[in-house]
Amino acid sequence: MEGYADKNAFKVFFLDVGLLAAMSKIQPQVIIEGHDLFAEFNGALTENYAAQELMPLYKELYYWTSEGTAEVDFVVAYNSQIYPLEVKAGVSRRKKSLLSYDNKYAPALLGRSSLMNLAKNGKIANYPLYLIHRFPTLAG
Repeated sequence: MEGYADKNAFKVFFLDVGLLAAMSKIQPQVIIEGHDLFAEFNGALTENYAAQELMPLYKELYYWTSEGTAEVDFVVAYNSQIYPLEVKAGVSRRKKSLLSYDNKYAPALLGRSSLMNLAKNGKIANYPLYLIHRFPTLAG
């Protein structure tokens, strides 16, 4: 994937999601109570958590965009295959970006990580956030 990477487009992740929250000065009560102010930042914390879990396994993290219409949070190479992974902060079943990626590249598996249980429906596999380090090995 390195050969296709756009070095001018990148995402920055913190080493630790707790440090990200602390540096963002989010009060713990806002997170605990699920305050509306937190809803917008919740996705960033969840994506940072996913990066934190995936980095030891893949060393280099990549993402995919389709001319501003779709974005897949992570794209990883495993056993000579490339797999997309969309990360959701809640229980959203939206998969527009995954389907867009599927239409273009037709991978064997489309991954989503969320608060939902481990499940596979066709070629879409849902990984609970606590099992994200097992992507894509459990659904194969």
